[in-house]
Amino acid sequence: MDPVSLFTETFPHATEAQLVALDSLQRQYLEVKKRLQEIQTQGKKLSRQIGDAKRTNQSTEQLINSMQELGHSANDINTHLNRLSENIFAYFESDDNSENTARKPSLPPARIHDESIDADEQISIAQLSDEFDAWNHYVESNPAASLYHRAEWKELIQKVFGHECFYFYASKNEEVVGVLPLVRLKSYLFGDFMVSMPYFNYGGAIANNLLIEQKLMDAANDLAKSIGIGHIEYRDDSVRNSLPARTDKVNMILFLPDSEDRLWDTFSSKLRSQIRRAQREKTQVNIGGADCLDDFYSVFAQNMRDLGTPVYGKALFSNILQIFSKDSRILCVY
Repeated sequence: MDPVSLFTETFPHATEAQLVALDSLQRQYLEVKKRLQEIQTQGKKLSRQIGDAKRTNQSTEQLINSMQELGHSANDINTHLNRLSENIFAYFESDDNSENTARKPSLPPARIHDESIDADEQISIAQLSDEFDAWNHYVESNPAASLYHRAEWKELIQKVFGHECFYFYASKNEEVVGVLPLVRLKSYLFGDFMVSMPYFNYGGAIANNLLIEQKLMDAANDLAKSIGIGHIEYRDDSVRNSLPARTDKVNMILFLPDSEDRLWDTFSSKLRSQIRRAQREKTQVNIGGADCLDDFYSVFAQNMRDLGTPVYGKALFSNILQIFSKDSRILCVY
């Protein structure tokens, strides 16, 4: 939903002047974002040219200078975008709208952008070995990250499914500035390919800026070519102009207020009726861990079968509960 529509829905008494000003900010944001995408495309071309020049022992000085100039331009545009974003967010945080705080939304986290965009020689790309703490610290600090970017999935997937994993990270001055987890899948039906991340809905490269994200994907591309992998699938919600994208899947986000009563007030009368019907059934709710696994899995397996979807083995969930013991729960309703 665009900001103007969301603002109108969230604050029904918004003035025409507010809507016009917010619409103007949104138009500026889209125009500036388009310019950034054009620079990103130029950056990708330059990155490939630098790589080709290095492989053929040709001079890269002029190309690197061009990349640095492009980086400065992208940095200025990112700064402008961030200011526009802050101005747009301010409409939803304004005290003038305090009467509507019951429905004030928390918009999805944006990608972070570093103050400087680095030239090729300033960023190192490596594969994860035992640097789990540094990797996870970065994941926890980046608002675009998901649980599935955490390093623990590397060993879990290797242990449960036996798949080969390639976890790339970018560093600057020994500090992690970007990560890209990848899992290699081999199938007689679909071939030999990599996914970030399989079995889940989220993955892809996350970094301090878009050029570092591209460097991570370039490293993945180089690896894929060297070992004969057909393609890479990024389960990402960031638009990449150079890559084809599926449009048959969406993220559904529910903005949660700060109390159950306020959440209840947002439900339709039909949904409230359905909830009350369930409450009359005198259901029992149990929240636990491994003690709930058997009951959970029997329902899960039956539903996956009915949907025609392959069923993951119970070992996957057992390992999740062990490895992510602080972050995972099973909720069973009887």
